[in-house]
Amino acid sequence: MSNRPPSPSITSPSPIERDGDDRVLATTPELVASIESSTGHQLEEAALEELLIVLDRADCLEWVSVTRTGDYVWDLTDTPDQIAAVVADVVVEQLCSWLSTSGRATSEAGITDE
Repeated sequence: MSNRPPSPSITSPSPIERDGDDRVLATTPELVASIESSTGHQLEEAALEELLIVLDRADCLEWVSVTRTGDYVWDLTDTPDQIAAVVADVVVEQLCSWLSTSGRATSEAGITDE
């Protein structure tokens, strides 16, 4: 009898699912398949993975491991909230910039609120 642990069972890629910690985990190929299934459009896996890496660097998601076949496993649990927060910050920043620019333009034109 050997001291090796049992080999993991080999299964086909599963749909995006929650793990025991109630986290949402998916590999890049699973995300591609899910997006393609939802939209009906083909997606280049390398392009999506590049975007996912950018989102990881922005703390919008996190890669948690790599499979034996070299696919990243992504933790998507809080991703919608984190992306929404980033978008909200950018929108507020743009609105503030627009309002300050708009205020200067109207004052230079002699337009007031009175």
